[in-house]
Amino acid sequence: MTVAKSNSTTVLQHIEAGLNVLNQLCIGFVTIWICWNCLRTGLSGIRLHVWLVSFGFVFLMAEAMMCFYDGNWLTLRYTRKRKTAIHVVLQILGGGMGVAGCLVQLIRDKWSISVTIHSRLGFAAFVLCLISLLSGLSAVLARSLSKICSPLGNKTFHVLLSMGAFVTAMLAQFYGYTQTGIFKGQGEDFVILMQVVTLVSMVLTCIAPLKSLYQKALSFAS
Repeated sequence: MTVAKSNSTTVLQHIEAGLNVLNQLCIGFVTIWICWNCLRTGLSGIRLHVWLVSFGFVFLMAEAMMCFYDGNWLTLRYTRKRKTAIHVVLQILGGGMGVAGCLVQLIRDKWSISVTIHSRLGFAAFVLCLISLLSGLSAVLARSLSKICSPLGNKTFHVLLSMGAFVTAMLAQFYGYTQTGIFKGQGEDFVILMQVVTLVSMVLTCIAPLKSLYQKALSFAS
């Protein structure tokens, strides 16, 4: 029984490691292509917005969310303390770039939000990301704030909020490929490929916070 359980655990670990590699490839593909395209044509107008939100949300925030994931070979050998430090830095940089990208577009649009799904989801991601960054600060200071709220509840709220902000941002990215006009001339098949890769990355990245929420739910129940 013990051997069978050990074998199943090993298989699961291999599957998680494989999914993490696939996710890193998806993140790299989207990030590198968008960065190359925006930098090649110049960071002016909407391209500055696209570069900031893509690099911030798709790359940095995704990597921040996967820091504590057991299947992440990039951080597997780091201590919990170092993983936390990397997570905080990536989250601040990613969230900061994402918020800056949203602000750039809001200023360009004179603080008006268009009726497109991309714009509405982008604004929602902007708000959620700001709240997520604040909740991240409270999660870091969870022990100091233990008299006000439980550290477990504090961190659970932060994970939920961060995942919500990330999913909303990725969905905005998904619709942005067709609703911003920046990808005109790339071909319909390529745009569909970018959308599929973005959705795959979103789902695979969310495995880490979902596992964390599951473990926290078990802690609440015990």
